Amino acid sequence: MTAMTWLEREYWSQPRPVVPASRPGGAAPALKTVPKTAPTPRFERQGSELVLVVPISATEAAHGALIKVPAPGTVVRLRVPPGTTTGRRFRVPRVSAPAPDGFGDLTVVVEVY
Repeated sequence: MTAMTWLEREYWSQPRPVVPASRPGGAAPALKTVPKTAPTPRFERQGSELVLVVPISATEAAHGALIKVPAPGTVVRLRVPPGTTTGRRFRVPRVSAPAPDGFGDLTVVVEVY
């Protein structure tokens, strides 16, 4: 019997997932998969306009920043001026979901955390 290398010891020392075995003649065990997806932005419709709450850091609010804001079908860059406080609204014209009366505006509400 040969001695294991450090790589083999490392490999065999890791815990292994336990998958329950099926009974003879039975169905295979069901495997549960959980997909990892990015969080989707939560838009709120107000008439033909969309409202989106975007969190920014206190540093970005105090010093100003250029942030990327998700919009339907695109990403918009928004300049946050220095001294911005929670609840400040920024209007991005004609960047909204289609509505019966045309395109509305995207209203971005800043939330400082």
